[in-house]
Amino acid sequence: MYRFDPERFSADRMQKLPQCAFEPFGLGKRKCLAHRFAIADVSVLLAKLLRSGLKFQLAPGQIVKVMYDAVSRPSEEVWITVGRDN
Repeated sequence: MYRFDPERFSADRMQKLPQCAFEPFGLGKRKCLAHRFAIADVSVLLAKLLRSGLKFQLAPGQIVKVMYDAVSRPSEEVWITVGRDN
């Protein structure tokens, strides 16, 4: 359980897990008190990375197909590359 296992979140194993097996902040009345702070913190970190001159691009060959629902989102995982803006 306490070892590095990159296959833990492979497509095969994810299908075998219960629907709510991975909830990083928990659910319901036992939800993490700082979950909103953590999400805001990540947003600020991303903004600082963007302003620092890092360049975010889609991975070569990546095509993003949008799913339109109540909230638009990509239909598959989106992979990006990060590099310095020269």
